[in-house]
Amino acid sequence: MIDYYKATKHLIPALFLTIFTSALAGDNSVPEWKTLPLSIPQEAIDRVMAMPPVAVAEGFEHRILVPTGSQLFDPFDFHVIDNNTFWVADDAKGGAIYVVTTEGDISVQIKTRKHPPISLDVAPSSFGDNAGLIYTVAFARPEKAGGWVLPNAVTRINPKTGAVDVVCFLPENERGEAGAGSFFARFGPEKSPFSGKLFITAASNHTIYQVSPDDQCRPFVTIDLEKQGSPRGIAFTPDGNTMLVGAAVPEPGNPAITRPGEGSILQISPEGKVSDTLFAKGFHEPGAMAFAPESFGDFSGQLFISDAGDWDNDIPPTEPVGSDGMVYRVTSKGEIIPVVQGLANPVAVAFIGDQLIVSDINGDFHVGQHKIPIGFIISIKPN
Repeated sequence: MIDYYKATKHLIPALFLTIFTSALAGDNSVPEWKTLPLSIPQEAIDRVMAMPPVAVAEGFEHRILVPTGSQLFDPFDFHVIDNNTFWVADDAKGGAIYVVTTEGDISVQIKTRKHPPISLDVAPSSFGDNAGLIYTVAFARPEKAGGWVLPNAVTRINPKTGAVDVVCFLPENERGEAGAGSFFARFGPEKSPFSGKLFITAASNHTIYQVSPDDQCRPFVTIDLEKQGSPRGIAFTPDGNTMLVGAAVPEPGNPAITRPGEGSILQISPEGKVSDTLFAKGFHEPGAMAFAPESFGDFSGQLFISDAGDWDNDIPPTEPVGSDGMVYRVTSKGEIIPVVQGLANPVAVAFIGDQLIVSDINGDFHVGQHKIPIGFIISIKPN
């Protein structure tokens, strides 16, 4: 089977066509890229396929776990399975959940097709018969058609059979605004005040949703856009008593542009009250968050968070991608300190074994079809 990645009509005249061959080995085969005449210039392909100039702070070392040009298009979120393996939600090209190992091996676990997954988490025991199933917040249609306008789907996936069910589409909030533009989905910690709920951030209406084991989907809290910003990443403090939500601050009249340095991490109670006290501030686009385990040495207990900077959205694949993406750590005093810089559009962060893994969707080309797999994953360790 051959899938053709066609350049959109408004792109510059082309010299080469890049095609993806999934061969005859099945869905789990490694993609093979070839070039034929009459499409995107080779120099443009080389430029966007190149790894960004990633650099880590003193005290850390990094390696490329999954390079650009592998199978990843938009590796938006992780779920750690064990000390060697994790799932990756990728919303491009119809959507898929990949299995990736700490050695960098990658294969397709599930092709979601109809509802491409943005973020994923696995149901805990409080979800009864659905425990162990994958829940995702997903686009309502493949290839992001109306992706930030149409209400997002919440799906439930059996990782053994690949069966996908739609739990709900996010309803309107109390102001009648559609539940769209979702970023992350996270289950509340077991035996905490947030237990028994899946929480989802929606940026279009600035609302955090909750999904219960009986498939009820309701708004949890709508945050004040002018005072607190628009929700992005979501996590919980180690004691499970406080929800943490990364919030970006949009420019007035243009929600697609957010203000550097004005993003923050909000603290929200189990009753949905947003605290006036920030967990940390000084971000741009605060995304996924994870607390470092004891195995992370001197940085144990600190919060690590991705920051995409300026999103490189809705651009042709011949335009350059910025390298203002960061990963920060938040100290016990609330200071934010850079750990990684030079990334393009970092999103997922997670700890697996003794390392921190970070995904980058790189150029998030929404124009037409996703052309090339330029997403990548890096691994970071203290040295």
